[in-house]
Amino acid sequence: MSASPLQTGEELQMVKESAILPILLDVLEKDIRSMEASGLTELYVQRLRAIQKSAMARLSQLKKDCRARSIIIMETRRKEYSLLLRYQCRGYRHHMELQWDFVRADIEQRLAEALHISLE
Repeated sequence: MSASPLQTGEELQMVKESAILPILLDVLEKDIRSMEASGLTELYVQRLRAIQKSAMARLSQLKKDCRARSIIIMETRRKEYSLLLRYQCRGYRHHMELQWDFVRADIEQRLAEALHISLE
């Protein structure tokens, strides 16, 4: 019996991003609703909506790329301390667990980059 082929770093990154982008979209939607309810200027909301639109486009492209590489995300489960992913890559089943600290840091980095804010 042959060993399952290794996933490439690019494929692993695609799986991670496929799990993180929906959470980023949830964060953006919550922030947009909060800002609209507070009566803040529409400029902030417009910028967040632009980031949201970009993230949705990226997620859509990522899903197409995953299909092209035979990557199927079968389950994404939010646990207390982590995000659990079960997926299939070229017919072989895998799992990945991302700690919430990692997910938060990744989302903060993406938002800072989109808002042109330095985290240093």
